[in-house]
This record gives sequence, C-alpha cells and structure tokens, in this order.
Amino acid sequence: MPSGKDSRKSLGKAWLKKSRPPANFMTKAQAEAAAQRFLDDHATSLPDDRRTLKRALDDFIVHSERERNLRASTSAEYRRIANWLCDRTWRGELTWGDRPLDTSSGQDLIAVRSELVDAGRNASTVNHVRRIIRGGFGAHASSPALAWEWMSAKVESEGQLRFYDPAQLMRLKAHAHSPLDAAVYTLAAEAGPRLSEISALKVRNVDFLNGILRFEDGYTRRGGRKKGRRVRSVPTSANVRAVLLPHCQTRPGEALVFEHEAKRGEPIGGISLYRRFVSAAKRTGLPILRFHDLRHSFGTRRSAHSTSTRYSG
Repeated sequence: MPSGKDSRKSLGKAWLKKSRPPANFMTKAQAEAAAQRFLDDHATSLPDDRRTLKRALDDFIVHSERERNLRASTSAEYRRIANWLCDRTWRGELTWGDRPLDTSSGQDLIAVRSELVDAGRNASTVNHVRRIIRGGFGAHASSPALAWEWMSAKVESEGQLRFYDPAQLMRLKAHAHSPLDAAVYTLAAEAGPRLSEISALKVRNVDFLNGILRFEDGYTRRGGRKKGRRVRSVPTSANVRAVLLPHCQTRPGEALVFEHEAKRGEPIGGISLYRRFVSAAKRTGLPILRFHDLRHSFGTRRSAHSTSTRYSG
C-alpha cells in the first residue's frame, strides 16, 4: 500500500452486521473482494492462485497491445468481451471479475460457450471469446480454458444456407418490436446490407428519386467506424423506400436513418436489436437465425429472380 494512503477512503466502508447494509456500505464479501483487488493492483507480481479473472484479462490485453500492436478497434473489442465476462454474477453478490483464477473450472467455461451457441452466435464470435479466455487463463496443461473447443464455421455452400422466405419475413415484420425494427428487417432482407452498414446509413445516402442506397461506411458494435470499405450502391424496392421514408423525411442529410432508441444521434444498438429480432422470431414460431442471415434472404431471392429471367426467353 502506498505510504500515507488511507485505505478507508480507497475501498469504502464495510457493513459487518447481518442486516442489509445501508447506502454506500459494502457487505463483508464485497469488502473482502475490494480489499483483495486493492492489494493485487498494488502488487508487482501475483501467483496464479491469487490473480483475479479481471486482473488476468487486463494483463493479457495490455500484453497484446504492447507485443502485437493491436489496432484500436481490436483492443476495444477485447476489452468489451473481457468486461462482459467479468460482469457475470458469481456467488450472488460478487462477479466473475472478482474470482481468483483457481476457482474457475473447465465446466464453468463450457457453460459460457454453450450460452453463446444457444443464443445463435456465429463461430467467429464464439472463437473470439475463446481467444480472450485462453489469453487470460494461459495455455498451460492444467488451464481450464483448454476445455473451450474451437467452433468450426458451417459451410454454407453445402446446403446449409439459412434464410427466411417472403411469407416468413412478413410474419417476422408483423411481430417486430417497433416500426423501426420492421424497417430494419425489410432493409436487410430486400437490399442486403450488413448490420454495420445499416447502423451507419445516413439520410443523404438514400436516393428516393433514383431508387438507390449508397453504403459508404460501417459501425462496429462499439460505435466505432469501419474504414477501408469501398462505397457501394444497391437498388431499392418499393417496400424499402416505403419503410425508409418516415425515417428520412424533414431530417438533415448527415443524420443517421436509424438512431439508438435511448441515445439520440447515436447508431442503433446491435446487441439489443438482435435480442428483439430473436424475440420476434420466437413469438411467430420462426426458426432462430443470425441477423446476418437476413442478407441471405436477399441474395437467395435475387439469385432466383436472375435464374427465372435468364430462362424465361
């Protein structure tokens, strides 16, 4: 502890009685965890059985930033995943971030992996979390992270392409959480943009006169811009123009077509949008797909149209 440092000011006040602690007091378990974190943060090195998951993940990310020269967007994604892991509840009032590494088992990590798979996360996402987990726990022979298996991507070209047909899309939109969600589903299924492109779409990119959409950029899940993507234009259907019109009328060209419900001026939240998408699909009895699979609906319909046009003459 630094000389002269008053730990009561740093850690807060602990409530040692059995009753519920009043405001601004910590329970005994929370105080002990906070004290351990304080000691760990001021220690130059720690044995593995005393390092918390938060400390281990922080160390891994800092090491990756220094040794691998991570891009800012990659580093931010690492930290987002680490925060998600650390915020998970452990023993009621504590979190995974408070857990010493030696309290975690392979079964604990398999349960997290199963949660991601059951939620419909794709192989890229599952493997990205695996990378952070293995980095924090290490790859030694006894590491519980070794229980987290690599997830193979499905080969869509071998008959595993998943999409909604037009009737299913109509049902999905009918059960959408809001007109905004229904508009996003229509745009994704009938114009084929990625979610990052939908999030970054501006009013000036919608050309109602010529029936064209221009996708110039994209947003990551943390709101950061994806650079280096070529501008592309796609034609719009009457349905797409109809659902976009209310979001574009009387608005300035630099405004986002779809804004975050609670944070005006910021892009829509991809995670919350996906949750509402899954909820709408469940309500109408549709199979649970990835949001990205709505693009497959667009590609499949366009391919079918091209084939019928080619052989109609």
